[in-house]
Amino acid sequence: MMSLVLIDPRKIQPDPDNVRRDVTDDLDGLAASIREHGMLQPLGVAQERSGFRVVYGNRRRAAAIKAGIDEVPCVVVESSDDDRLVRQMLENLQRRELNDMDKSEGFARMRRNIARANPDFLDKDLDAEIGRSVGLSAATVKRYLGLRELAPGVRDLISEGSLTVTQAQHLSAVNDPVNQTELAELAVEKGLSAAALSRACRATAAAPGISPADAIEQGERADVVPVATARAKGAAADSPAKLPRAPKAKDEDADDADLWIGSHDSVPDDDGPRAPMGPRTADGHRVFKIKSVSAFADEVDRLARCLQEGDLARAADEDADAPIQLRLVARQMEYVQRGLTKFLKTRGWAD
Repeated sequence: MMSLVLIDPRKIQPDPDNVRRDVTDDLDGLAASIREHGMLQPLGVAQERSGFRVVYGNRRRAAAIKAGIDEVPCVVVESSDDDRLVRQMLENLQRRELNDMDKSEGFARMRRNIARANPDFLDKDLDAEIGRSVGLSAATVKRYLGLRELAPGVRDLISEGSLTVTQAQHLSAVNDPVNQTELAELAVEKGLSAAALSRACRATAAAPGISPADAIEQGERADVVPVATARAKGAAADSPAKLPRAPKAKDEDADDADLWIGSHDSVPDDDGPRAPMGPRTADGHRVFKIKSVSAFADEVDRLARCLQEGDLARAADEDADAPIQLRLVARQMEYVQRGLTKFLKTRGWAD
């Protein structure tokens, strides 16, 4: 059960166990935006004896306080500790606010919670259950969890956004943490693609004596590497040898379409047929990301027809929270209109 209310952000307690570790990142910029445009998305809060506590939106709460806002829209949800963690992961995955290491740690916490409640679950069952909760495939969850096994230096690069999960997944083939870190640093320095880094990692696995710099060079060149023994001894190779094939589950050319919520109707799972994508909004509509101008235009047209044909008025008559929700929507629409007008002028497309 959920309801929408206006609450003073100063009277909302932050969540000390928030999955997002750093809520101060660019807080000044977010506060300035909230000061100018208002709060465009509600916070998620749970009611406690002492008042309210944040379920999701810790950073927005802090920015609203910094901006001097007296009231912010909040969705009041009933949730247990486990539910709160799932909601935080969904909220941040949809907004892409978490870095990949934050996601990895969040999934690990979810895994421990699920394992406690289901002691008979195998590893693949745990990954599948996490995926079901947040709308990702079990394979993608497994890849995120694998980031926690990488060298500390590599994890730092992932946390700061220099290295993506698509690139980092291939480093698990390199056992030596020093080589693993150097490969990652060189990949960032040279702007290597995930496919090129995959080839470099496979070159290292095929020839343990190869230097990270030489492996990166091979990764940049093609899908061949000198014979392992010749390269290890520093001798000239007589002929190239094919790199070992990358694991099928880790396609280096994939765009990771299922990493972001709602990018497709369904996603392939390693353990079975295509699984339905999630999550959905409170009233059952699928959350998705607009990726084309046509899709954007279709959404605006759908909203305009909903208003013109009276569907919105009829729905509002049946919803006690309609006044607050629609005031928030009006603020969002004003922001969209201003932003779109500015975009058109910048491109020279304005009338």
